Amino acid sequence: MFRSLLDRFQWKGTDHVYSLPWIRNRLEYSADPQRVKEFLQGAKVTRSQLTRDMLSRFHLSHHSIVVSDDEHAHQLRSVFLACLPSPESYSGIAKDLVKQVFKPGGSGELHLSRQLIPAVYLSLLSNLLGANVLRALEEHIRTIDFQPGSRPMHLDGVMYAIGMQFPGLGLMRNVIDWAFFKKDHYTRKIAIKLEQMVFEFATPKPASWYAHLIDMKQSGKISKAQFRGELTSMLVSSYALSAAMSSMLLCLAARPEYVTRIRSDQELAKHFVNEVLRLFPPFRQFGYEEKGIWEKSDRSKDTVTDFMVSVFGLHRNEQVWPDADVFRPERFEVADAVKGCKFMPFGLGKRSCTGRVYSLRVMVEMLNYVCSEECGLQLSLPADFVKDYVGLPLGTNGRLVSFPVDDRIVVRRGVSEGGSPHA
Repeated sequence: MFRSLLDRFQWKGTDHVYSLPWIRNRLEYSADPQRVKEFLQGAKVTRSQLTRDMLSRFHLSHHSIVVSDDEHAHQLRSVFLACLPSPESYSGIAKDLVKQVFKPGGSGELHLSRQLIPAVYLSLLSNLLGANVLRALEEHIRTIDFQPGSRPMHLDGVMYAIGMQFPGLGLMRNVIDWAFFKKDHYTRKIAIKLEQMVFEFATPKPASWYAHLIDMKQSGKISKAQFRGELTSMLVSSYALSAAMSSMLLCLAARPEYVTRIRSDQELAKHFVNEVLRLFPPFRQFGYEEKGIWEKSDRSKDTVTDFMVSVFGLHRNEQVWPDADVFRPERFEVADAVKGCKFMPFGLGKRSCTGRVYSLRVMVEMLNYVCSEECGLQLSLPADFVKDYVGLPLGTNGRLVSFPVDDRIVVRRGVSEGGSPHA
């Protein structure tokens, strides 16, 4: 009997249903695109309570578009999308990011996350939030020691199972974070300080997302907490986007033959980015539930309440991705390569990531620029770089947002047309 109880907590991989004791949840994990399609099309769905709780902790807020309830997300989504940069501006945004990460004249070994996170955060404030960043804020951001990391997902599940998500236990959660997860506690302190400084040392550009948020707060359309949640989401987005960019640049360093190919065929950059997002999805899982599932009086104890998609497992499913562990961007040349429910680095449907268009465009333009003769960079991996068995970067397991385990990259300048450094 005791072993049977413990077995309920044992991870058996995807395509299993888990029933946790003393709570009403039945969690189904799947990496089967047909089952994902069946669930998402079978009924009106929303983000699961467990996923919202995990995202809320990662987003440091319950009130941003990404984390909030459907009504609030629907209210703001169309306004946000209308404020995205014009298509022709992404090239300049990407070039500026590359110059911030790889300082002019600099070379040698560097840690990508340490360079990317502050650079991406400043870029998001300026280009996505639409704020004029004053010098005091910029200098403060450049002095922060950003430490990417999040609580293990299985621990989040256990904490949810014992009711730690309830508001009355907020103090206990903070004590646990302070005692055992100092990076999470440290990130929360950073977020609070940055939120205050953005409000004090950033002014809205005309018709920007920031300007709309201020107007909506002043008119009472959104609360102060919702306004603050959107400011905090800029920091969180910088972590997720930096993780994806780190994987992209490390994959380019591991497969340098694609530099000249992308230089002559910029369409290949889109396929390269998709392949990076397939093998190294920044978010490792998404969770959904049927709307109104918790109010159903006739719901049986065998009803699945939380449908969790293992994005990592889905993207490496051999049944739908031949040679799933092989890095081959050319697989996305096929017209329907991303159709269906087999590729979802940003989620699916109305609750997919609102910044997916921005992220994809910036990553593609960044890759095109790094591969160009104008940029003049050569990227390579250190001799002792931590790789997986096919020579690619190793992603972090068991975390909601996956940064490379080893994010070191070697930078050289002055690249000849053939892709090798000048003598």
